[in-house]
Amino acid sequence: MAGTIKKLLVSRKGKGSNNRKKAAKKLGLFHQRISNKRQAYQWKVANKIVSRNVDAIALEDLNISGMMRRCRVKVDEKTGRFLKNGQSRKRGLNRSISDAGWGELILKIEYLAAKQGKIVIKVNPKYSSQECRNCGHIDKSNRDGEKFICTECGYHEHADIGAAKTIRDRALNLVRGDSAKPGVRA
Repeated sequence: MAGTIKKLLVSRKGKGSNNRKKAAKKLGLFHQRISNKRQAYQWKVANKIVSRNVDAIALEDLNISGMMRRCRVKVDEKTGRFLKNGQSRKRGLNRSISDAGWGELILKIEYLAAKQGKIVIKVNPKYSSQECRNCGHIDKSNRDGEKFICTECGYHEHADIGAAKTIRDRALNLVRGDSAKPGVRA
């Protein structure tokens, strides 16, 4: 909210005036402060992750730019008018993804891990929150919000924690692989 108010202050100043220059400088300092706080927090989180007593770190290989892409346009075939496609709701998600700076955090984790001689493994997150850890059954209806209940075997747990464990297990399978066949991954 404060950022919006400061932008309004710049836009309300006369073009080329000293007051506009002062307001623009204040706005720049405000954004710089936010950026510095985000950077400091990301370094803190990356240090916390990398400093654990592990040899490898598993991360989801997310397509961040694809996640932030605009929704496809929907057009009514009869009238040729545009239909609602959910972009107004997705805009908020896009902003929060951008604000969190996931890509920058991943880069910081990779940098610190390389400095400490640790391996970073990027794992395909496909169906990780829909896959049952007990029987391996994959179904969209397994996940209901934060709950995970397998429709096949009845196994239940917190969906996000189960997905994190699935990512961990996939990373372990990639690392272990089949030692008799180098270069082959499961």
